[in-house]
Amino acid sequence: MDNISSKHPQVDKGRVRENIINLLSQQPYSLTDLSRILKVSKPTISYHLTNLSKNGIIRVIGTKSGRGGFRSKLYILKENLDKNLPISSSDTHYLDLLSGIFESNKLEWEMEKKHNLGNKLQIFLYQSFRLLRNVTKTRHHDIFRNYGKRVGKEVIATKFDKNIKNNLNMLTDFFEENDIGNIKLQLGDEKYHPEYKFQCLGCFQARENGGPVCNFTKGIIEGFLEYNYGKRYEIGERRKEGTLYESCVFPMRRSKKRGRAEAINIE
Repeated sequence: MDNISSKHPQVDKGRVRENIINLLSQQPYSLTDLSRILKVSKPTISYHLTNLSKNGIIRVIGTKSGRGGFRSKLYILKENLDKNLPISSSDTHYLDLLSGIFESNKLEWEMEKKHNLGNKLQIFLYQSFRLLRNVTKTRHHDIFRNYGKRVGKEVIATKFDKNIKNNLNMLTDFFEENDIGNIKLQLGDEKYHPEYKFQCLGCFQARENGGPVCNFTKGIIEGFLEYNYGKRYEIGERRKEGTLYESCVFPMRRSKKRGRAEAINIE
């Protein structure tokens, strides 16, 4: 990966393993980088990296030069977590956790469809969420958002042009054609114009905190915009609308005050 940020992100206090996974979901880091950012000893970081590698959660993506010509391994969260779907009785707990977010029947149904991208994203999220629930208690929403940003930048944004209106319309077509979700353009008010409604990735009646799918989709939008426009646009915090069929609203606006604002509505 070429464009690795030189600015280290702020890391909340918490479990070391969770913070490592969260950082590696964004970009590659070395053992030394992680030790310095998290302010944790190198032996502790090494212990977690070894276990995460054995469990198939992270991989080595390359090396970088350090002092004296010493080369350090760069780690990153794996793009495709090669874990099986739950099949044994011991996995029922994780299936229950998923019941409010993913529909397993829909996953099976999607396997028969020709639109492979939507299917791959759903299976990926299903597998990833199950795996992350085993290794993290609080950070999986951040991880899904960061993964979404990578997908938005590396998979989706490269297909479109630089015009914001054209891009949003093309994103609508892209979601629908690949069975990722349905997006409807609505008339917006003076503050948010226009509004986009998403029904995507097997998410229904999202939990109060938004759920991993909402965070993943928000990340896709952020990555999609950042790839084409840098920091010109920003996505606000999620709002929930509706009762029976909830709608997740993420305000999208220009970073400068004088710019017009839009809202992306995810249902």
